[in-house]
Amino acid sequence: MAEGSDSFDVVILGGGNAGYSAAFRLVGLGLSVAMIEKDKVGGTCLHRGCIPTKALLHAADLVDEIRHSSDFGIMVQEPQVDWAKVQTFKESVVGRMYKGLSGLVARRKIELVEGEGRLTEPRTVQVRTDDGERTLRAEKAVIVAPGSFPRDLPFIEADGETVHNSNHALVAEDIPSSVVIVGGNYIGLEFASVYRSFGAEVTVVEMLDRIAPAEDSDISEALAKLLQRRGINFKLGVSVTGAKPSDHGVDVEIEKDGNKEVVTAERMFVAIGRAPRTDNIGLEEVGIKTDKGYIVVDANFRTSVDGVFAIGDAVHVPDAEGLHPQLAHVAFIEGMKVAERIAGQDPTPVDYRNIPHVIYCQPEVAAVGLTEQRAKDMGMQVETKRYPFSANARALMLGGGQGFVKTVAEKDGAVVGVHVVGPRASDIITEAQLVTSWEAYPSELAELMHPHPTLSEVIGETFLELAGKPLHG
Repeated sequence: MAEGSDSFDVVILGGGNAGYSAAFRLVGLGLSVAMIEKDKVGGTCLHRGCIPTKALLHAADLVDEIRHSSDFGIMVQEPQVDWAKVQTFKESVVGRMYKGLSGLVARRKIELVEGEGRLTEPRTVQVRTDDGERTLRAEKAVIVAPGSFPRDLPFIEADGETVHNSNHALVAEDIPSSVVIVGGNYIGLEFASVYRSFGAEVTVVEMLDRIAPAEDSDISEALAKLLQRRGINFKLGVSVTGAKPSDHGVDVEIEKDGNKEVVTAERMFVAIGRAPRTDNIGLEEVGIKTDKGYIVVDANFRTSVDGVFAIGDAVHVPDAEGLHPQLAHVAFIEGMKVAERIAGQDPTPVDYRNIPHVIYCQPEVAAVGLTEQRAKDMGMQVETKRYPFSANARALMLGGGQGFVKTVAEKDGAVVGVHVVGPRASDIITEAQLVTSWEAYPSELAELMHPHPTLSEVIGETFLELAGKPLHG
């Protein structure tokens, strides 16, 4: 960095997971970094996404555990929920994480510029701050990592009153008595789980014929049944054609096969995905190619303009084969990879086929690798094995053993996918990522020992069965 100037090796537009992970790695490689963030470092994940949502989910799970404690011989009264204290707990988790992250940024001597940034040239970013304008120049590269925001329905805007999106739901002053959730993917299902645990009547409306459409079909089917047992209602294969506030809260009009129906609830929650935050940041002015608002990059995260890279929720990676999820851990790895590329290293490409992902509803869903159908579509001859948590001692100790593990392997070949619906699925999926990433064969995996009693034994049982050595199956 030139002394007394606003010139840095790398300028990063966005301080979310993608931006700050790139900044940390760049500094570790000896480069000077300026990072622009108009809100708070940590972005959506820390402040309006992963962290606060999972804090609420933990509180919701605790309510359910207390409610069913008599199953374990522990008698307590129906739990009383102090929603304000639940929110205080959530904010305390976010606050501690934010304090720690801010400290890391400062200690690593990253220049954090608070304001709205806009590309004016390929390696120049103009920042509007509270104190005026500031121009930052990058000697090596600019990284664009602007993140995403919740999409709205075309006919009604989320207003934070009767119509919420995930941002509103995280700071709501109460839990509604009833809610219609539009969208049956991970965001909608996680909030459906929270609302139901805290006593709301929940209806999930999904335009496709199944919830969690990105999951293996067996997992989606099982999850729907388990959530229905909890009292969550589903209307699948329907289109939402209108919505308007009413005396009761909101009336949601849905249509299926030409038949219309109105679903009424106190509140409507819109979970139809997230859009890239790429408007008004100078992409068009400098000639960066986009596709439906997403920044087009190659496998090395280079945009169509030399010296400008892009990562995170707002990018479209053609080489990802349609497998580029908007997930925090994807942003982390992309930030590290692009930093190494800019620093002159030759990092391996991101393995998008083997990204683990989780739906933190109750029960949890976690998966990595190929679904059975995708493997078949790719021309593979596959073999699958399932093992139920109901046959696992640890799962029974935790309260019932719902769900199963399904493992997909190429016939006479490696394991290509592992799919879990059941207790603490998020805690056991990492083993599966190692298996699919290293293309391990069932015969090799059958030699591994899983401690007993643990939930991970269920994954091990599927490996044993695929190797022709079933133990309990």
